[in-house]
Parts: sequence; C-alpha cells; structure tokens
Amino acid sequence: MIYEPRTYRKIMKAEDLDYFQVLEFESDLFIGIEHQAMSPKLPKIVTAELKKLRQAIVDYNQTHPGFIESLIPLEFDPHAAPIICDMLKAGKMAGVGPMAAVAGAVSKYVGSLLEAFAAEIIVENGGDLLIKTLKERRIAIRTGNPRFADLGLKIRPGAKTLGVCTSSGMMGHSLSFGKADAVTIISPNIPLADAVATALGNRIKKPGDVESGLEWARNIPEILGILIIIEDQLGAWGEIELC
Repeated sequence: MIYEPRTYRKIMKAEDLDYFQVLEFESDLFIGIEHQAMSPKLPKIVTAELKKLRQAIVDYNQTHPGFIESLIPLEFDPHAAPIICDMLKAGKMAGVGPMAAVAGAVSKYVGSLLEAFAAEIIVENGGDLLIKTLKERRIAIRTGNPRFADLGLKIRPGAKTLGVCTSSGMMGHSLSFGKADAVTIISPNIPLADAVATALGNRIKKPGDVESGLEWARNIPEILGILIIIEDQLGAWGEIELC
C-alpha cells in the first residue's frame, strides 16, 4: 500500500489540545488530548496497545484464513479477541466484511485506554474520528467537491464518546464501490459507525440513491446521524448539525 500523506492534519489541530502520532502496520493514529494530560510516557503506552490490537487481527487471520480479505459478513465467534468480536458484529450489522470496521475498532480500544488519562480525546485514524469532548467542536468534512468546499459538522459536548466516520468513493485509498463524495456516520458504537459508513458509501452511486441510502442507514440500531454528499446533492438525517 502506498502511504498517503495526512496533509489535513496540519489544519485540524485544536489549540487547547496536545497531539502525538502513533504508527503500527496500517494504523496511523493522530491523537489529541488536553494539555495537562499529556506526558512523555503516553505515546509509548498507546503504541504498546496498538501493537496488541494489530497483532490480534493478524493472529486471528492465521487461524481463520480469509478474515482480512472478506468483503462479506462472517459468522460471529464468541471465542475471538474483543476487537475481533466488535469487527464481526459491526460487519454483520452493516452487511460488509469485518475489516470495514478496523479503523473504528482500533480507535475504540485506544480511546478506552486514553480515558484513564484524559477527559478530552480525539483519535483520528485515516479520516475517521473518535471524539470525547467537553466543549463544542467543529469537524471539517473533506469531499473534494467544490460545491461543498467549506462544510463542517458541529459536535456538541456530552458524556458519550462518539465515532464520526467517513467513507468516500472519490477520495482516499479505502475500498469503496460507490461514487459518493462523502458519507459520514455518527454513532457511539465506533466500529459500527466505520462499517456503516463503508456499507452506505457502497450504495451511493448516483444522486438518486441519497433518499434510499438515508432510509437504509437510519434503521440500523445506534446510528445517531447520517450525512451523504454526491455531486450537487446533500442528504442528512438525525443528529447532524452543519456549520
């Protein structure tokens, strides 16, 4: 896989947070926490956790060949590692392969680890976000579509940790069978947000698919918000506040 520079990270930083990067295999995490929570040991702690998570995926694929490559849901395995269980569940609910949830699943466990150190947490993983915030924040939506060049989502403070995951058929290296400029899903179930963003992105091939796409995704449990952008069309449902 060719590495794609994360140039957007230069402009995504919030002034009230400190940031650090953690890399392991295909996971490239950009993490923000409040200033007082930052310490030299924290990147090392997160790196060790990320290594364990990625190794669990590699190990499971060795005993269950085809897990990584599958583009269709696989049967749930109650004996698998927790991250694998989350990926299998999310894939089943969204109708996609378990790896469609990998970024969200990794972010979930890294975020859970960080909760012991910080109250404000942002984990960016390939454009997908885990957010736990005590203040209102704006998330820019990168579409590559000049009609929606300066579009953002308002995230209000709350006790819940949220996943804000985006899939695009026009940008990025992730596999998509659709043509949407951007499909964004908000859910407290971060692996599910990731999987549903992929699945819904696959369904959006033309502007006329927006309405049916919203109808499909809104019926999935735990989905709080949906945003679809394709050509000159924008569709939204649920807890979506544009800014």
